[in-house]
Amino acid sequence: MAKGNNTKKERRFTKKMQIKLLAVFAFILFILVILLLRIAHINVKSGKRYAKQVLSQENYDSKTLYSRRGEIQDKNGRLLAYSEKQYDVVLDCYAVNLHEDEEKYDEYVDATAEVLEEVFDLDKSEIKDIIKDEKKKYSQYQVVLENITEDQKDEYEEYVSLDEDRELSDEERRKLEKVTGIWFEETFVRKYPMNSLASNVIGFSNEVGDGICGLESYYDEMLKGTDGRVFGYLNENQEYQKRTIAPQNGYTLQSTIDVNIQQIIEKYIAEFDEEYGTDHDDGTAKHGAKTVGVVAMDPNSGAILGMATNSSFDLNDPYDLTAWYTPSELKAMTNEEYVEALNGMWKNFCVTDGFEPGSTVKPITVASALECGAITTETPFYCDGGELVTDTTIHCDNVYGHGEETLADAIKNSCNDALMAIGRAMGVSRFVEYQALFNFGKITGIDLPNEATGAVYTQKGMNEVELATCSFGQGFTCTMVQEIAAFCSVVNGGYYYQPHVVDKILDEDGKVIRSMDSLLLKQTISADVSETLKGYLENAVKNGTGRKSQVPGYRTGGKTGTAEKINPETGKRWAGKYLVSFIGAAPINDPEIVIYVIVDEPNVADQAVSTYAQTIFRKIATEVLPYMNIYPTEEVTDELLNLLGLSRSDIVEDTKQTFDAMDSYGNYHTRVYVNEAGVVVASDGTPIEGAYVRDDGTVVDAYANEVGVVEGQSQTVDKTLDPKVDNPDMATPPAEDTGDPEDSAVWDAAANPAEMDDQEAD
Repeated sequence: MAKGNNTKKERRFTKKMQIKLLAVFAFILFILVILLLRIAHINVKSGKRYAKQVLSQENYDSKTLYSRRGEIQDKNGRLLAYSEKQYDVVLDCYAVNLHEDEEKYDEYVDATAEVLEEVFDLDKSEIKDIIKDEKKKYSQYQVVLENITEDQKDEYEEYVSLDEDRELSDEERRKLEKVTGIWFEETFVRKYPMNSLASNVIGFSNEVGDGICGLESYYDEMLKGTDGRVFGYLNENQEYQKRTIAPQNGYTLQSTIDVNIQQIIEKYIAEFDEEYGTDHDDGTAKHGAKTVGVVAMDPNSGAILGMATNSSFDLNDPYDLTAWYTPSELKAMTNEEYVEALNGMWKNFCVTDGFEPGSTVKPITVASALECGAITTETPFYCDGGELVTDTTIHCDNVYGHGEETLADAIKNSCNDALMAIGRAMGVSRFVEYQALFNFGKITGIDLPNEATGAVYTQKGMNEVELATCSFGQGFTCTMVQEIAAFCSVVNGGYYYQPHVVDKILDEDGKVIRSMDSLLLKQTISADVSETLKGYLENAVKNGTGRKSQVPGYRTGGKTGTAEKINPETGKRWAGKYLVSFIGAAPINDPEIVIYVIVDEPNVADQAVSTYAQTIFRKIATEVLPYMNIYPTEEVTDELLNLLGLSRSDIVEDTKQTFDAMDSYGNYHTRVYVNEAGVVVASDGTPIEGAYVRDDGTVVDAYANEVGVVEGQSQTVDKTLDPKVDNPDMATPPAEDTGDPEDSAVWDAAANPAEMDDQEAD
């Protein structure tokens, strides 16, 4: 009985619970219906307003914050490249068309179009067509004007301002209230204030901010920075919030390029092109040679002070080929030919092209032979005009022979015969070893893209003929950067510095992130051998084949080069086609600058004359040395001026010879000179205690050391300059090798700061 009563109670309880659940469900359903009705009411009455607000947040709050690409400066902080903040004017057609069903729709369209016309001089009717166009009316992103300045943007914002303090009529205020859908997208435009200056070194970046060539390409990751972002989201309370991730701007590169030196270099390249270029009267640039290249380097650090070719271009318009090709030539180009023409204009010959250097290598060969003990300064030589090497006749430039020669004479006369004897004394093994020590056949690691390695013979591939011709610079190839870096180590005491174009990397606050100055990689020769070679090189300029390179008032030393080229079609020596060059250092007793000049196939009947390169060197050095506060020290004779074709007005005025001297307190002074009163003074004009000038002009310091002579002695001039004979049977270089970057112990200056720290720790 009790069991039956319990069952009835359970059934009644269950029924009551079902009724309660049904009531709760009905209540919830009722609430949902009310909410849905409310939402429908809001959507009908204010849906467009809320949609516009969401769209506004989407357009203005969810966007990319572009990073600013880092600057490129010269060594003195002068801007070579920078990014200017600009804006694109964007029209949100959908935001304007939200009013399509309203009575005053046309007023919104008119107000928006009129503002764009008034402020930005855009055509009102064209703007209205964009807004109403069936294909664009729902677009939220229509760029109607690109690259306006911040001042123009501010002008717009001031024009549409509804600030209560602004005096506006009711009609003007109502009109401005209807302006909608206009916003600004921040962007950066790359600017190059020096236009074409150092264009092949600096390079450029494209519209999307990627570096294409030069420093812009090599340091692209460090220059470009990291974009930021602004985006909106709903928090846990369904409140709209905005979050900003700030962009990280790119690093600034402070280069080693000196704008003043660069301008001097480019001025004389342009002068050569103007003088020797053929005028076709077609509006295109003249070329005085197939290629003219100049590199100026600080021999005591490896810093590139200037680098240029005669294939410069406007960095602000890098795709413009009209300076080099006529309209008909451009029209006839295929896409492949157009790209090839651009790459040919953008490339940096000084880094990317290998060539046979010729006699500018002779000082390196001599230095190597002295260092390894294959010869001494007393070793005699005899030149009879050439050598028969196995079955190949190789001529000296002087077909009649130089006769008996000293080692100094071999450099002065640029004697192939003597250099072949030196190469033979070294032997293949040591010759190849020293070529590698001077970094031929390897990249230097310069911080510019597409560096070539040149092509050199291996020990197995080099035989007697190859050894003979390579000893005087024919039979292997190198780049201008390789040659100047090797030559610098010959004249700076034997120290091989890595060539570099960037000195420091700075953050946007100017803090130094990394300094790349003076990266010493190795020692090639001893200081004693270096001193000997400097004497030989000075003698070669005063009395040898380099006399046309002399800079009046200065002690310089250097070496000419005249390399017979190879016909690419036949693979044999090309009679009459030459690459001429000159490399020189100043002041040769304590070099502060080395300048290397290449003139590839000068536009003249007789190309085998290095005078063209020597003259460019002299003109550049004549302006650069005073700029660098390097004072003249030598007497300028009438004979020298006659040789160079100059007058007194062409040389540096107020020349003064400088000396090193000790004062009576034991202090050592450099750049001491004798003032107009005949007093020996320091570079700042302070008298040197105990130093004086004898009656014969000899300058004596406080310790009775004869440190100089006020008046120098004139030199006799040999009128026979630059003899040259063809050598059709000379060995040709091995096949060009692009090289492996891992093949050289060089530091990668393009690494990121964090990675650089790890490298330094290793």
